[in-house]
Amino acid sequence: MSDTIGIRLARIADRQPAHVAIVERETRISFGQLDTESTAIAWQIMATSRGRPGVVCLLFESKLRAIKAIFGACKSGYPYVPLDAGDPEERLRVVFHDSEPVALLTEGALEDRAHAVASAGSAVINIERGQQRDEGRPLPTVPCEAPAYVYYTSGSTGQPKGVIQTHGNLLFFADAYAKALRIEAGDRLSLLNTVSFAAANLHVFRGLLQGATLYAYDLRREGIPQLADWLDRERITVLHAVPSVFREMANRLAPDRLLPHLRAIHLGGESVYASDVELFRRHTLEHCILVHQLASTEAGVIAQNIIAHKTPVATSAVVPVGRSIEGTRVEIRREDGSIAGANEVGEMIVCSSHLSPGYWRRPALDAAAFSADSRTGWRQYKSGDLGCFDEAGNLHFLGRKSSRVKIRGHSVDLSEIEAALATCPDVMQAAVAATGDESKMERVRLIAYVATRPGAVRDPLLLRRYLATRLPSYMLPSGIVHLDALPLTASGKVDRKALVQIDPAVAVDPKCSVESAQDDVERTVARIFEQLLQLGAVGRNDDFFLFGGDSLLAVELQICLREAFGVHVGSFHEGATVATIAADIRRAATESAGGSRPIPVLIPLWRSGSETPLFIVHGRHGQAFVGPHFMQLLGDNQPVWAFQARGLDGLREPHTTIEDMAAEYLAELRTQRPHGPYFLAALCAGFFIATVMARALREAGQTVLPLLLLDPPNSVLLQGYSRLTEEQFASRMKARRARGVTAGPVDDPMYMKALLRTALTFERAIANHRPLPYDGPVYALSSRQRRDGADALALRRVFTSRFKRYEVGSTHAEALDPRNPVFASALLRCVGLIRESAREHQASRTAQPPHTATSGA
Repeated sequence: MSDTIGIRLARIADRQPAHVAIVERETRISFGQLDTESTAIAWQIMATSRGRPGVVCLLFESKLRAIKAIFGACKSGYPYVPLDAGDPEERLRVVFHDSEPVALLTEGALEDRAHAVASAGSAVINIERGQQRDEGRPLPTVPCEAPAYVYYTSGSTGQPKGVIQTHGNLLFFADAYAKALRIEAGDRLSLLNTVSFAAANLHVFRGLLQGATLYAYDLRREGIPQLADWLDRERITVLHAVPSVFREMANRLAPDRLLPHLRAIHLGGESVYASDVELFRRHTLEHCILVHQLASTEAGVIAQNIIAHKTPVATSAVVPVGRSIEGTRVEIRREDGSIAGANEVGEMIVCSSHLSPGYWRRPALDAAAFSADSRTGWRQYKSGDLGCFDEAGNLHFLGRKSSRVKIRGHSVDLSEIEAALATCPDVMQAAVAATGDESKMERVRLIAYVATRPGAVRDPLLLRRYLATRLPSYMLPSGIVHLDALPLTASGKVDRKALVQIDPAVAVDPKCSVESAQDDVERTVARIFEQLLQLGAVGRNDDFFLFGGDSLLAVELQICLREAFGVHVGSFHEGATVATIAADIRRAATESAGGSRPIPVLIPLWRSGSETPLFIVHGRHGQAFVGPHFMQLLGDNQPVWAFQARGLDGLREPHTTIEDMAAEYLAELRTQRPHGPYFLAALCAGFFIATVMARALREAGQTVLPLLLLDPPNSVLLQGYSRLTEEQFASRMKARRARGVTAGPVDDPMYMKALLRTALTFERAIANHRPLPYDGPVYALSSRQRRDGADALALRRVFTSRFKRYEVGSTHAEALDPRNPVFASALLRCVGLIRESAREHQASRTAQPPHTATSGA
């Protein structure tokens, strides 16, 4: 390509000198004037720079004058660095000093500010003053591979970094866009953003270098409410906007209002939702098209999706960005660098002959982001963006890696929640932010920010109920903040930094009725809700799970309720409101006071989910294993039930043999799950009971999946509980509760007395037990301490078939800590294998003869 930006402009000016190039309010400039005045600015730059290499900075409020300066810089051979006049001076100084320009170009209204930003002695050129003219000499020859601009973006270190783009690449992108949209001289293109916005530079070249007219609109001053009228008044044919701006504008229109002059709407810079497509169809004529592009500063335009009125688009979905443009290939790669399959999420790698040459004076960044593509001779760019290809070959953009968060083991793209919110009735704009980091064992909390139509009731509960019909529980926001409008950046995108500074306490509309708690029990339950869910005021009809509760928090809720009221409350699922839980507490307290309700030996920890339910046997103390972080690892699709020893209530005598314990546990198990397959697990010494249960089930012809043992001992020695005082035993139990592996009112002397008696009885039962061999498959997660302890081969004499042992920690406490990444990884691996066994059983059970015992291996 021999063209450069300056040469292309001169050619158009020769062809149509009087044709209007730019309109800004009442000011118009023709192509002939733009060419002449930009040439004069080029000579000013060259006279000031005196041949020194470098860049020039641009500081303008007027888009028209900024565009003159852009073409002047391009003709001079000096790359331009656009500065945003709306930025604080400190930010401007950082960019100025990093780029080290030979001059700063500005206009009269900003000249004082330009001098304040520039270093002492640096040249400041006010382009409105007398202009240098030297028409006797030709302008310098600028190669097409020469840099045209350096655009500064935010950097991961907190310091902005400059991205270079060349004349040749900018012309390529402009021509490809013009070809796709058939841009011609009669078109009128909107320019809503300042030229400090990277995409605005492309809009400038896309329009002017095809001979079309640019119409500048000051989004900051005029605002979105007046935009539609301006489009009609100026008869704009091609609208360029970020989706947030288009969405708010379209949502303000009357349902039957059309924008008749538009033949194309180009949206980019943010996700486009199916609801945006519906707005486009509602307010434009049938010949109009919607263009959704994916672009980045480093790669330019990557892919585009052109949507007509009749193009099918899935409902409640983020619209794909389409296919790669000519001269570009996108690959989705896994973390190991291999190519991902269809619908598999990975990092987007852009291979192209039109990538940025690199970063301004950042060779280390260049090496990290760019590399050669040996197959094509092109270069490739590691985008840091996530995406996937569907079966049809369409590219789906899934946000920055940093925009995905881990919630209860699930990888969540915040844009999917935003897309669901966008379909809610009366919602005009929506954004979602996440707080906390699950990798650091911090609870991740989702906060939704929504702007509703004027007059709509701002009811968070209605929104939550709506979302609950469309999203899994782990994706429901725990906080919903209602705003008149979402804050926007200067480029029109949602200002997410500003959002997270907003106090969620401003969320509720006064017109939205929140029924207060009616008595002390409800008020206490409401306070526990508020603490666990990090909410403001909670009403008596507010649902624990609709407000962000999950299986992890449900276990913590059980513990808190038992500590507050001294009674056990069963598992929570649908309809877990303050009022219904308070009613359960009153009923449990009444039954306990009357001595009519012994503690059950089988309690549900989490009822919901489609996986085979897990039944986990307690350890040597007899208490149900209710570790919240353990539940978090298993996820919300895993039902979990826990056994606890008889006698903890002080009403019944503990079992004195392992066989008696197993018999009662089996009877309770069958009331909840009459038929297999059965998924059994055991904590510590509980494996003696679980093994007897598994053997009995198999002898009865039931399928037992591989057993899961959590740090089983090789042998069990009496720990001398009989020599402990009740105070010493209580101290041990409080330490276990602090580690999150047990629950119960350990401050209650009567409970502690019953617990000590139960533990002693269980220990004697183990000492008198002679385990029989078990030939089913077993997975054991063990500590080194127990694996290498006394009689290291004892377990192998019990488990005579497939016994797989994973070392997951040095000590017993470390091995059972779900925050231990080795334990977490091994647990998920074993549970995954057991679930696969369950699926294999489900697939083959019709072929199995009746009453055949199987191991589930």
